[in-house]
Amino acid sequence: MIRISNRAKLVTSICTKVFVAMLLGFSVLGSLVLLEYKPVYSVAYGDEDLGYAQNKNVLQKNIENYLQYGDSENVGYVILKEKPEYTFKLAKKDIETNDEEIYAYIKSKCDIYYKVYAVESNDEEVCRVETLAMAQEIVDKANEEQKNYTKKATLTISEKYEKEYEVSSDVEVAVADIIAPVKKLNAEITKIYTTPSTGLTVSAEVLAALKESSKELNFTLPLESYVITSRYGWRRNGTEFHTGIDYAAPLGTPIHAAEDGVVTCAQWSGNYGYLVKIQHAGGFETYYAHCSRFAVSVGDEVKQGDVVSYVGSTGRSTGPHVHLEIRYNGKHMNPADML
Repeated sequence: MIRISNRAKLVTSICTKVFVAMLLGFSVLGSLVLLEYKPVYSVAYGDEDLGYAQNKNVLQKNIENYLQYGDSENVGYVILKEKPEYTFKLAKKDIETNDEEIYAYIKSKCDIYYKVYAVESNDEEVCRVETLAMAQEIVDKANEEQKNYTKKATLTISEKYEKEYEVSSDVEVAVADIIAPVKKLNAEITKIYTTPSTGLTVSAEVLAALKESSKELNFTLPLESYVITSRYGWRRNGTEFHTGIDYAAPLGTPIHAAEDGVVTCAQWSGNYGYLVKIQHAGGFETYYAHCSRFAVSVGDEVKQGDVVSYVGSTGRSTGPHVHLEIRYNGKHMNPADML
């Protein structure tokens, strides 16, 4: 057992009393100080003294949230070039804090980049909008309007980040701005033929390259809406063989290319009336007969779905329709087997 001497006990007692007295003294001193002063943080930005913040943690959190999210939905990102500096101080009770003013000043020093969406037609910007949904609506409506045109605009959407910007708020106006040049272009290339075209041919090299091509073909229907009025094969009288399929539709309905190819004929052709021929890969060829007018010329390269002509009733015809033939190396075949 360890025995503590009376002297040690006395020293311990005295030290304890001194320590307690010091604590009481500091407490009293602290209380007196707090009666005259309050804890604050002075805030500086660069060379600017912005004042005093009552709550440093709240101010910092507000600034960090603003840098991360901004104050609107279309803020892309926010840049603050310098960080505020905080210095703890005891200020007199009558010193006013200005947390909101400091926060507003810091916001004013930020570079804000807003996210907008640019709608581009053939790589040229047409308009900007604030939401992706609105940009997609413009593209969808414009594509719907131009689906029956021979030449179409390629529409894309891209994100942009700008400090200042102007946006369109009217979908219909934006669509009209896209479609106007497309209409003009198609008006220039759409021609009404009243006499056979002459002197237009496709080079032997192009035709040879098409014939040797091994591209896989997938023929599609030339009309979006139609009624079949005559099928491939012998007529009912048994004396006439029908070399294609007749698809009836209103006069002027757009006729679409069944596959990619090159136009080899766009002129009057006897019983066919106004006829378009398209040479495809591997020796395949399509005929579109009885047209009212053309949208292509000999030598034009067309893609599947492009408008090549319009429904008519020219040549040997009893009403508006398109007579479609598919030929392989010059021999006609049943289009129903290919479509």
